[in-house]
Order: sequence, then structure tokens, then C-alpha cells
Amino acid sequence: MTLDGMTRRRWLGGFATGTGAIALAACGAGAATGGSSNPQGKPQGKVQFMSQNASPGDEERYKPLVEGYNKLNTGVTIDFLQNADGGGAVEAQSKVIALSAAGTPPDIFWTHAYVAPNLAKLGITSDILPYIKKDKDFKVTSLFEAPVKDYEIDGKQYGLPREATTMVTIINKELFQKNGVPLPSAEWTWDDFLKAAQQMTKGDGTQKTWGAAGLAGGQGFSLYNIYPKVWQEGGDIVDKGRTKFTLHQSPAVEQLQWLADLVNKQRVHPGPNDFPANAIIDSWNTGRIGMFVQICVYSSFNKAQFDWDIAALPKGKTKATRTASAGHSVTAGSKNKDAAWEVLKMLASKPTYEHWAKTGLTVPTHKEVAQASVVNPILPPKSAKIALDAFAYARSEPISGDWGNFGAEVNKALAPVWLGQTDVKGALTPIVQAVESLLVKVPGK
Repeated sequence: MTLDGMTRRRWLGGFATGTGAIALAACGAGAATGGSSNPQGKPQGKVQFMSQNASPGDEERYKPLVEGYNKLNTGVTIDFLQNADGGGAVEAQSKVIALSAAGTPPDIFWTHAYVAPNLAKLGITSDILPYIKKDKDFKVTSLFEAPVKDYEIDGKQYGLPREATTMVTIINKELFQKNGVPLPSAEWTWDDFLKAAQQMTKGDGTQKTWGAAGLAGGQGFSLYNIYPKVWQEGGDIVDKGRTKFTLHQSPAVEQLQWLADLVNKQRVHPGPNDFPANAIIDSWNTGRIGMFVQICVYSSFNKAQFDWDIAALPKGKTKATRTASAGHSVTAGSKNKDAAWEVLKMLASKPTYEHWAKTGLTVPTHKEVAQASVVNPILPPKSAKIALDAFAYARSEPISGDWGNFGAEVNKALAPVWLGQTDVKGALTPIVQAVESLLVKVPGK
């Protein structure tokens, strides 16, 4: 019986006791009849799994899984290692590169879309596509396709996603209604967005309401917030080979200028100096912002004392939004890849995603689990399904080289644009050589 197909007894059924005990004898993936040793030919041995970090949250997320799996007596056991150097994607990348160079890589490790292409390029991760194709118990189609593609490089599959986000528009429904502005439709455009922002921007000083936020520098802004607008009009951040910078060229440059004009010409979007510290979130929570473009994580928005919801991003020539994910990969240096696949398959099973959802994982990448855990008829946003539907037209960033410092350079160059001190082309053209050197930089060297 497969992990996704358990009906008689539930995988991870012992979590309610806090012990992680599993009342399973023959229901686990690869489990032996009677719970003894595996039949001949089944994967066996120890698999070292290195998680993201050494935090209590990380332990809560993984330790019950490991304890439960080890009690299945499948012949495969997990050696759980919390990454003491962990925390983020860059730290995880550095750790696994160092361990691989020393000849002691873990078999499986926590990874992120921001480092997956580089690790594949360096030969650190293993292609799992052959396992996916031959394992009839595993259905990759149970996962959202867009985050799965985060780990697809040159036709090979270098990992599976744990959770992911899409970008959406968070909307203050009361401010829309107060100003007689129609709520966004499924097919609304950037012209509709601008018109709505103009109608909701009113007043002055500390009582001013802003129609839009999150798109043009300042608090609540991330560089990736600008990418969907560029993609929708046929532009990109880099070329197809991911070695040449293209954000300073048409049609990308016009889209960034349109966003900058929201601040400096239309004056419907706060500039970088309009809100000190995190006061922009306070302004959202007190009803002073109509629309906020953000990823579908609502922890900073759910203190609002008014009716709020989400809408899809406006569309241009096409629909597009941005996705990013964290996940798990098998190392190329693993000495027991067959057993590692069995563990990776457990980590990508429906019961595992259900456990993660209960521990607070925002958007599990298992479709059924996401629908059950994210879409809540009682808690806002009522239209949470929109963020899940967005995976159908979501795109990953074209990660290459030292992507973190690449983004930092672009952000720095755009800072005077958001302030109205220069135009986009004038700001980005001088940094072409510098950022292209970062696109081809090999991590760890």
C-alpha cells in the first residue's frame, strides 16, 4: 500500500500522542510483510537527512516523521541531522557544498529554488527523474507543477518541493466599497488596477489613504514583486541562457517605469520615504492602503480590523505571477540513492504534507492538502483558492550564479528610480557588466 493510499491505518497516526509511534506493519512504502526485514532486492540501509536548521520549528516539522518512519522497520532508517549552520538558502547551499567537497555529503537535504540551479550545475544534486518514472507508487502530478519545475533543470529533476508561494493582490474590501470601486474581477488589467488606485488615494499626511503598495520600493517591497509585470509584457530579467542582463531593455524597462510612475507621477503608491520602519503594515492594518501586492503569506496582514481578501494579479498581454519554493534533494554523492529515494518519496507523500500543514506550513505543494489546509471558509482571505489557482500560470525566477548579490545590485540601482531621481534605463544600463559577472559566478569559488 502506498503512502498516499493509506486508508486502513494512517501513516503518522501516532502524532496525536506526541510520540510519533506508528501503528503500521505493512502499509508503508517499501514496508515488509509482517514488519520484519525487507524482501530481497528492496532498498536497505541508513539515509542521512539534513534539514534546514536547528530551530524548534524545524525539529517539530521533521522529527516525528523520522521517528515514525524508522519504526516502520522497512530496512531503511533515517539519520536525522539538523543543519546547525542553516537558516536560509545560501547557508544550506554553502553547507552541502562543503560537505560534498569533504566527501561526507548527506543523502538528502533541505534546499530552495534560489540555489537548486547552482547546485545542479556544480554536480552536487542527483537527478531523480528515473526514480519518478519507474516508481508506480509515486505520482508527481499530485504536486503543483510550477514548484516542481523549480527543481527541473535541462530536462532533469533535482528535487521535490515542500511548500511554495504565488504572488497575489491583497485588497482592502472596505476601502474599495467606501470609494465605490468595483472589486477586482478574474480578468482585471493593470489599467483597472491604476484606476482603482487613483480612486482610493485621498487625503494628506497621517490620514492619507494610498491606493496601492508593494510595487515600487520602500517598506513591503521585494525586488521579485516587479517581475510579473515584466513577464506579462514579454520581457525578462535575463536572457534564455541566464548569462545576459535584460531588465534594462524593452519591453522590461517600460514596465518598470510604469511602476515607478505609480509613485512619482500618479502618486497613488507610497515612495521609499513615505513610511518609516514597518509603519506601512500599521497603515494597512488601520485601513489606509487599498491594494498590496505580495506573496500569499498573510502573517503581516491578518491583524486588520476590516474586511479584506485577495485577488489575482492584474494581467497584461498574458497572465503571469511569480512562484518560489523550498524542498528536498538527493545529493550526487549519496552512497545509497535507492534508499534515499524511498525517504524522499515519504517526504513527498500526502500524509507528510498533512503533518506539515498542521505545524503551520503556509502553502503545502501537495494539491489536495493545500486545498484542505489553505482554503478556509471562516478565516480570511475568503478567496484563498486564488493563490492556489495562480500556480497554473506561475513562473520561477531565472536563477543563475550569485543570484542574491545580483538582486542586491539591481535593487541598489533602482533605489533612485523609486525616488524619482532618474529613469529606469539610466539607472540599470551602467550596472550591466557588474550584474552579468554575478550571473556566471560559481558559488563557493
